[in-house]
Amino acid sequence: MRWLKVGVLVGVLAAIAYNELHTSAIQSRLLSRFAASLSYEIQPGPSPDIAFPRGGPFDVQRGYSRLGDFGRRLESAGYRVVEQARQSPGTARAVRWGITPPYREPAVAALIVRDSRGVPLFNARPRSALFSTFDAIPPLIVSTLLFMENRDLARPASPGTNPAIDWRRVAKAGGLYVARELGLPVRVEGGSTLAVQIEKYRHSEGGRTASPLDKVRQATAASLRAYRNGPDSRAARDEIIIDYLNTMPLAATPGYGEVHGLGSGLRAWFDLELDAIRDVLTAPGAGPAKAHAYKHVLALLYAVRAPTRYLLDDRPLLDRKVTAYADLLAKAGVIDRDLHRALRDVPLRFVGRANRPDVPFVERRAATAIREDIRRLLGVPSLYEMDRLHLEIESTVDGALQQATTRLLRQLGEREFVEAHGLGAQRMLSSGDPRAVVYSLLLLEKTAEGNVLRVQADNLDRPFDINAGMKLDLGSTAKLRTLAHYLELVTALHGELAGLDRGALDRRVQEARDPITRWAAEALRRTPSLDLDALLGRALDRTYSADPDETFLTGGGAHTFRNFDPEDDARVLSVRAALVRSTNLVFIRLMRDLVRFHEARLPYDAAAVLVQPDHPERQRMLREVADNESGQHLARAYARYRALDSRAVVRRLLGDKANSPRHLAMIFFAWHAGADAAALQQWLAMHDHPTAAEDAVRLARAFGDPRLTLLDYGYLLGRDPLQIWCAGEVSRKTAITWGELIARSTAPRRLASA
Repeated sequence: MRWLKVGVLVGVLAAIAYNELHTSAIQSRLLSRFAASLSYEIQPGPSPDIAFPRGGPFDVQRGYSRLGDFGRRLESAGYRVVEQARQSPGTARAVRWGITPPYREPAVAALIVRDSRGVPLFNARPRSALFSTFDAIPPLIVSTLLFMENRDLARPASPGTNPAIDWRRVAKAGGLYVARELGLPVRVEGGSTLAVQIEKYRHSEGGRTASPLDKVRQATAASLRAYRNGPDSRAARDEIIIDYLNTMPLAATPGYGEVHGLGSGLRAWFDLELDAIRDVLTAPGAGPAKAHAYKHVLALLYAVRAPTRYLLDDRPLLDRKVTAYADLLAKAGVIDRDLHRALRDVPLRFVGRANRPDVPFVERRAATAIREDIRRLLGVPSLYEMDRLHLEIESTVDGALQQATTRLLRQLGEREFVEAHGLGAQRMLSSGDPRAVVYSLLLLEKTAEGNVLRVQADNLDRPFDINAGMKLDLGSTAKLRTLAHYLELVTALHGELAGLDRGALDRRVQEARDPITRWAAEALRRTPSLDLDALLGRALDRTYSADPDETFLTGGGAHTFRNFDPEDDARVLSVRAALVRSTNLVFIRLMRDLVRFHEARLPYDAAAVLVQPDHPERQRMLREVADNESGQHLARAYARYRALDSRAVVRRLLGDKANSPRHLAMIFFAWHAGADAAALQQWLAMHDHPTAAEDAVRLARAFGDPRLTLLDYGYLLGRDPLQIWCAGEVSRKTAITWGELIARSTAPRRLASA
């Protein structure tokens, strides 16, 4: 009876296993329930606990694996997280285990820069070359793909059969692997289904399977994705075919970059459009056009096995492989005899096309500047990598005004436009080639949120950005700014003085400590009825000497200046006339009066602050300047070391001295004040520099003196003391935030600024 019970139990288990292998009844229910628990929701503010992918090709290319680093960089630059995903505990665990959560990923993702109205200024996504639905795929492509990669995918034994696992292929692949390990001369074959291949080239490191555990992760992720909408996997099977055809890796080509998907591959390698290929392959018959279209599709489906080898290194070999594989397809009935015969007469023709038509530099100036700014902010090495991030940027640029400005600046290079608009006058564009003149415009608008960029344009059709990459001596522009500020002050003085009686104005004239206030009070005392426009007119008529024989003390030291026209040197000119004639010395003297205006309104005695070292206000300002300066040094150090582990911090801090026991000891005692030789020896061993006990004692005696401060270690190491301190804090806590760092930095910043 005991053996009978055992036999019955084994039979029942075998029946269950047999049924499970054919129907996936149990796993479809369990996995669909588990997949439903892997959820997330978007909530305001940063997430207290969030996991990011490890680093598969798509995760790296699209920036998913660097989201933590990007967030820290943005926060240190003043940005804040407005909202972020809250992952369920199961989702966070799955991501940390290297399992991609079951959600429908976009086939194409790239950088988009939008203007202030949401209209794209720049879009790095390839032009549409995707299959949007399963019905849009020609049946011939589907049958060919399944014959080559996953023959049972389209004919499941039951609605719940797991499309990620083909047990017969797994068993065969496992048997061949064991046979090879036993020394038998057999060729190992993979057991991956299309679903598992998608997980591999998207999310496994390097797009490869490095270990059996990697294969388990891939199969688990693919299975969860198949059951994310319930136990019935039939709809998921169609999605697997769509996703594979839209995202399969097809090497990289100049002018296009990395190529993913059949549609992009046809365009990048063969200059063929997916829509045209689809129409030809769905038409009846088997003429030369159909054979040409099918052979190039077949070439890409086969080239996925070794894209660089077949598409770049050995194209004749790919042609031979495709021709041979066509024989197998014909024998299996996937293609008919007529098409098979026609394929032999069709050569593979490699004629690629660029991703996007070449756009003039001037047409994308603002978008390029934004891309470059964000690239540096995020620490992305190149614009090529920047353009492949799954990122949308909402800018403040006025797209319509940007285009109109660019168009106008380019028209200024046309002689007909110059003449039609009266720009050919003396001292303008009366001679020479107007195309040789470079114009640029940087326009910002003052808003409640701050000054925002509206236009960044020029007419230089080169990569160089006049606005962002060049320092200009803008003399006339400085005059315009000086004049505008002068008139602003006169406007403010009119509002302040216009309502005063004659006695009050007399007192203001006598008490005024700057020429502009004294002049305004005197003008209103003489003519109380002066309105604002009249006072501004008189302000433009105020006169100054244009004599260059005077030395002016500025923030940069003693300076002398010259006039554009030497004939002005002996003149006394009004502000109005000096603006017309661009007379420098008049505006230098006006600027001096503006400085005196602001000095007179300081809440302290500026002269006393400058000459009395112990003046309280002087000390306060010095502390403020020192605090700001130390904060800047600390911010630069944080950007240099954040997110690095302890070993990487040491290597970056010491550079070519990272293998020097002396310098390592200096770093240790700078970070661990009061530690002993034994602690130093243990720390050096942790950093791959084992040291004898007597050497550790000698180093501790030399550099472990508790009287040494952060400043002393900065001198010994030739590094900014705050850089050393910041590196130590990051080495202790890799994920330290800028807020935490600045909160801890009071003492070292005060010491470094002393």
